[in-house]
Amino acid sequence: MRRRAAVMAGPGPGSVPLVRFAVPGECVAVLPAGSGDAPGGAPGVGVLLRRGNLFGHLTVARNVVLAGRLAGRRSLRAADDLLELVGLAGRGDDYPDALSALEGARAGVAVALAGAPEMVLADEPAGELDGLAALELMDLLCAVAARGTAVVVATRDPEIAAAAHRIVRVA
Repeated sequence: MRRRAAVMAGPGPGSVPLVRFAVPGECVAVLPAGSGDAPGGAPGVGVLLRRGNLFGHLTVARNVVLAGRLAGRRSLRAADDLLELVGLAGRGDDYPDALSALEGARAGVAVALAGAPEMVLADEPAGELDGLAALELMDLLCAVAARGTAVVVATRDPEIAAAAHRIVRVA
């Protein structure tokens, strides 16, 4: 059974040290009161930022392809598969400014997954979304976790953290 966990952190440094709570197949939400610095990428780690990691001058598919190439993947079909996985089938030729906020976040998930990472770090991924759209994005991230990729979500929103099976409070 795939599990999801939420970690609520108090004041202090950013949430990246809390990555140690993530294991493949878990969705971990980190609720930091700290700096909000974006986590840096590392081998085996995909990063999803609030605005989705998208270059505005590239189509959605080209954004995914670029991320995959930077991670050593080369297949355009893989980009199409990822866009279908995140609910954006047929939107690959669109530019990021043509997407809704939720679609942009979904495209960002595809970009984060383009390198087939063992873990995705998501820093306030629902920060630009309204309540229902934010929960839809969390459902997508939990589905990513259920497929075997560890997911760490840094958020200040307790409702987002509540999408996890377990909440761990860290002082």
